[in-house]
Amino acid sequence: DIPFLCMFILGPLMAPENFPYHLEGKQDGMVKKEDILHVLEAFRFSHSKPFTFGIDTISHLLEALELMFAVEGRKGVFLFPCHLPIKNLTDKWRKDPRMAVYVGRHACCICCTSIFSPGAFSLLQCRASVRLDKQAQLWQNGIIVTRAETVRSYVQCLVRMSESLEAVDFVCRSAKGSETDCMSLLSDVMALWKD
Repeated sequence: DIPFLCMFILGPLMAPENFPYHLEGKQDGMVKKEDILHVLEAFRFSHSKPFTFGIDTISHLLEALELMFAVEGRKGVFLFPCHLPIKNLTDKWRKDPRMAVYVGRHACCICCTSIFSPGAFSLLQCRASVRLDKQAQLWQNGIIVTRAETVRSYVQCLVRMSESLEAVDFVCRSAKGSETDCMSLLSDVMALWKD
């Protein structure tokens, strides 16, 4: 039942803090399973709806929809990209003298009145964290994926969505001699965006 899913599950879980029913206890977008259960039960109780789904069923559904993912090494903790804090890019992507190769792509809307859906970027964050780098660095409008296959082949990819939601930048960097690995990571991340 789509209306039930949207109103009684997605609504309270995705709601910002100024809504009466929202996830509490969020820390850098991470939420405990108990907090998810608490907000869902409170919202349904206020609308006199019976709680018929188990929290495991709901968490599997939200992971399948790629709206959240389990945090590696922390049982019962999930990360919701839509609840990530805004952080300054300069703190995350500093100049590194070891990195000599930079390649990138710029994706932008064709029409000046169009924007990318903010949900599309959250989806990319979920996919990159689950499929490419379990330790990816995430914040509201950015992600850094690292691939270190060998000491010599250390590659990083920064993906950043513009504040206007009109463009997404993909930049990969690596040490000299790792150009193939750099292009490979850029291609993998771009494939997740197009998927």
